[in-house]
Amino acid sequence: MAPPSHGQAGHRGTYAFGDTALASRRLDVLARVFGPTSRSLLADLPAAERRVVLDLGCGPGHTTAMLAAAFPGAEVVGLDASDAFIAEARDAAPPGCRFEVADVTRTPLPGAPADVIYARFLVVHLPDPRAALAAWAGALTPGGVLVVEEPERIDTDDADFRRYLELASVVVGARGGDLYAGRLLADAPVPASSTVVLDRSSPLDVASGLAATIFSLNLATWRDDPAVADLASPEETADLADRLERRGPDRSTGAIRWWMRQLVVVRR
Repeated sequence: MAPPSHGQAGHRGTYAFGDTALASRRLDVLARVFGPTSRSLLADLPAAERRVVLDLGCGPGHTTAMLAAAFPGAEVVGLDASDAFIAEARDAAPPGCRFEVADVTRTPLPGAPADVIYARFLVVHLPDPRAALAAWAGALTPGGVLVVEEPERIDTDDADFRRYLELASVVVGARGGDLYAGRLLADAPVPASSTVVLDRSSPLDVASGLAATIFSLNLATWRDDPAVADLASPEETADLADRLERRGPDRSTGAIRWWMRQLVVVRR
């Protein structure tokens, strides 16, 4: 889930959401929220022997553990640019998993060629997602699959959520990314040797408190980012962060819905 590089706020190509303890907490919540949708997608993949699986932008290892469970017996390699996340992932590594610090926009990828290459909430942070997808598809074994999940849109009429998303979109965009990169996947080119076998938009209604927790943890990371200064005062972002944090216990649904673009590419 973490992108290819981490650095000072506002720099193009750096990761807005950080690799601190707060960022790790946020990824834990994210894994619990989006895990069922991702596991359902993995269950729909074409049946085949999977010996090597790469988890791109693995963060502290939540998606890597999910992939290990989905593909028992495979070697699952988690790749991330963050030393802190990789160290955390190694400490809790399940059997069959290993982790390496790597820039996933550069080839060859460690562990490639792979039977499965997986990425979730990664393309949103990449300045050139189409080039990344083409490179990843080229790192597959014959019959291997590239699996990508990215937000296409987020529907909400909630004032706090809408304001957060407005600010987050600016922060991600200042680094060359797109908060709704899923909409870019529909017409993304793939190598001539590959075929798109699944392309769908999957809705997910998220409990208000879980969404608020994810947003408040993110806001705590980048609320002082220079990209935010022209849109919101420090007082406004502090108030917004406080309101979001206080909504954490709310388990009601219906206030916010993610639409996740799910793309599966097979190398012939």
